[in-house]
Amino acid sequence: MNFPATVKWQCGNRRIEIQAGRPFLLGILNVTPDSFSDGGKYEKRDAAVRRGLELCEVADGVDVGGESTRPGAEAISAKEERQRVIPVLKQIRSERPDVFLSVDTYKMEVAKAAVEEAGVDVVNDVGGGRWDEGIWDWLGSTRVGYVCMHAGGKPQEMQKSPSYQNVVEEVGRFFEERMNGMEKAGIGAERVVLDVGVGFGKLAEHNRALLEGNWGGLSRPLMWGLSRKSFLGVTEKEKGLKSRDEALDWWHRELLTKGGPMVWRVHDPARVRAKLF
Repeated sequence: MNFPATVKWQCGNRRIEIQAGRPFLLGILNVTPDSFSDGGKYEKRDAAVRRGLELCEVADGVDVGGESTRPGAEAISAKEERQRVIPVLKQIRSERPDVFLSVDTYKMEVAKAAVEEAGVDVVNDVGGGRWDEGIWDWLGSTRVGYVCMHAGGKPQEMQKSPSYQNVVEEVGRFFEERMNGMEKAGIGAERVVLDVGVGFGKLAEHNRALLEGNWGGLSRPLMWGLSRKSFLGVTEKEKGLKSRDEALDWWHRELLTKGGPMVWRVHDPARVRAKLF
């Protein structure tokens, strides 16, 4: 599929080499009361920091989010999101200065605080630059890494009636338009990873098409965030598997056969590493 063997990802002063066949693992840390999988589990700061430090031992990096983006979730203010994530990010950074940190936010105010106060390496933007008009202008003045995701609408409405003529082609055109826009905003391509947004305004058949699609024409790595998503229940039944975790393993193996540099965003990186690496 014409994937390069290695792609470099520039994240501030870090230059990460992502190799085909060896995905870069980001451990998910949701500091929220209402996320779809582990909402409330790490809402308390001490529990969140403890989990973050555990993830440091088994993942290549930690992705911290303070606003649920599950279907139907209500947005929160930037102030509340900052209060949730910044103290956790700062403490993890203090205890593990070497750790690769990502902040999962579409808000410029939260991203800016995370970079300036906690030294995060990456801004993981589910809005792809569309949900806060200021985020790209600010990112253009920095050197941090950036994840640009495709979402078929905001969480409140994205699963009401997802519709695509050809989801792979449409998401591909979205990435082309976004990459052009990022270049104009001063966000160099070497800083960018692209996320097709599995589960974000897509039905199970759309997610499957995205996973089976040919992305070899992209110049940047893809992030895949499949962990514990509802469409895995469909795969579980189709393949006669015992759990969504087994369905996740199945799709991860499929992705590995396609090749190409990838980032995997997962809740249980220790399990993923043990099963597939």
